[in-house]
Amino acid sequence: MTEITATLTLTEAAGAWSKYWDKGTLHSCPGAFAANYNDEILAFWNKFFGDLGNGSRVLDIGTGNGAIAFLARDVALALGRQFHIEGIDAAIIQPVEAAAKHGLAATGVRFRGLTSAEHTGYPAASCDAVSSQYAIEYMDVTACLREIARILKPSGKAALLMHHADSEAVTTTRAELKVLEYLRQEAPLLPAASRLLHRLEEFGKTRDPGLIMQDAESRKQMKEIEKLLKKVTQYARSRPHAVFAEGIAIQVAGVLQRTPASGASSALASLDLLDEEMKAHQARLKSMLKAGLNEQGIAELCQLARNHGLIPDTPEVLYRSNKDLLGWTLILRREP
Repeated sequence: MTEITATLTLTEAAGAWSKYWDKGTLHSCPGAFAANYNDEILAFWNKFFGDLGNGSRVLDIGTGNGAIAFLARDVALALGRQFHIEGIDAAIIQPVEAAAKHGLAATGVRFRGLTSAEHTGYPAASCDAVSSQYAIEYMDVTACLREIARILKPSGKAALLMHHADSEAVTTTRAELKVLEYLRQEAPLLPAASRLLHRLEEFGKTRDPGLIMQDAESRKQMKEIEKLLKKVTQYARSRPHAVFAEGIAIQVAGVLQRTPASGASSALASLDLLDEEMKAHQARLKSMLKAGLNEQGIAELCQLARNHGLIPDTPEVLYRSNKDLLGWTLILRREP
């Protein structure tokens, strides 16, 4: 068996993905799609939602900040139909704020955060359609498929877009995890900055902070940080998926530059926040890496669907128009 049932627990989602959605990002691929999804992803969802009848009840699972739910709303509006659309996610989500940030309306969809896809709370046979993009593969897949089968009406259908083990997103994930490991092991910039700030904090308690440059150990630590800043910047500029490392270096440098005015304690709090964000990013990346499905994994998922009364169409690989591999698409139909 491949590891297709690796999950983010509700607590982990609240800690890792909640931080992500709190930034106002609309979806999980902001580097590839500036606002909402377009290209072949948009075409896939337009076809699925366009086949639904007037009055259909749609549940978007793992909705994040609502990208797919908003696409369902847009399809209904374009076709002059009315859908009852709801989006749920295990994380704390901010769809209204994210929509406003990207110039989108947030109307026509009801959202619920901190709601498990494995136990949605919806009545049995209450949904005409279920949608889910880059979500179900992070969950307890067996429990999630069981729940989808329970809430779908007879002959209702679900559409899933899932990470492929060889997709561009998963390839980038592997590269970014290596960058984070580099920052932890080979260029430990944050620990070095933290040591200096702690020294400044203690120094100021017993001596004039203005004399810090006369302290040999402090000067030594400053030189170490200068070398690390240069090392991280060079590393970031020499690798295609390491650009964010330079952003981290810039943030650390900014914290240190503001320390004379803000104080060491405030600077340490800023570093702690940055460290938490890096750990949350690493947690999201690790979960994405586990979520990528190869051919065996998608075949096992289809069998799990059959076990719960869902009839799978043949899975298809979705490519972007530029030939980037986007993931697996799969349509599941509830037995009549």
